[in-house]
Amino acid sequence: MKITLIKSLSALTLTTALTVMSVPPAHAETVEVRGQISYGYSFTPAGVEQYTTGHYLLEITQQPSMPLMYSASSWRQYTDALSQVKVTLFDAEGNEIAVRQPLKVAELTQPTNTLYFDFGRMANYASWTLTGVSQDQFNSQLNLNLRGPNQSLFESTAEFPRFVSSPRYVNATLFSSVETAVGDDALYISGSVTEINYLTQDSDADGILDDVDACPASDLSTTVVVGANDTGVTNSVDSAGCSISDKVQACSADANSKGAEVSCVSHLAKQLRKEGIISNSDHGPLLRHL
Repeated sequence: MKITLIKSLSALTLTTALTVMSVPPAHAETVEVRGQISYGYSFTPAGVEQYTTGHYLLEITQQPSMPLMYSASSWRQYTDALSQVKVTLFDAEGNEIAVRQPLKVAELTQPTNTLYFDFGRMANYASWTLTGVSQDQFNSQLNLNLRGPNQSLFESTAEFPRFVSSPRYVNATLFSSVETAVGDDALYISGSVTEINYLTQDSDADGILDDVDACPASDLSTTVVVGANDTGVTNSVDSAGCSISDKVQACSADANSKGAEVSCVSHLAKQLRKEGIISNSDHGPLLRHL
């Protein structure tokens, strides 16, 4: 198995790898939302077009880092959330409908750019907002909302919102408006969500996406196994996506002698114990089977 953890597990590296993040990790990824159009319209200075059938595809590209602004027991809000939202509309026959795309964050100055989500007692809610001034000094705004009954939208909110792939009774509304010299250019759609996909993968299914996973092919066995020996130590995964087994194996791969391997694992065990990840009684079993 390929281990992509930093090769030298020095004391500094261990401290970095095992630090428990106080802010849930955000991911650079594209979230693909598909659904049916119940109503929509677009207008330009040339005229208005309405949509009552067909389907939509929304590609929400999130930024690699989203500082947490506010946090409560059931909701969180992040800044610098979006890179862009791409909108594709199709008519009832599946033909693509040409619409004005919302502006990307790179095309705006003074942007207000947030992701807000609420996993409340009665309903789930996610909202991406991107407003600002275009490079030709005209106002631009984008608001995309997903809303549905409790437990129908989010699969997990333990670290960062993960959407269910087939949400039930979830509705999407998108409004995008760009002011131009000759008038506003706007797009609105509303309709039920049928599918949500992640275009960025989590290859080892540890809850940390590949693009931010320090160990994208983690050993996720229930307990730490050294050679053919089961230590009985719970094989937890840290916020960087590396399991204890990954770190033990990295010690073995990087060591140029048995003594160096034992020393590396000993330092690892001490750090894990200090962080409260393993108990005092787990220290010995990690070393005993080397």
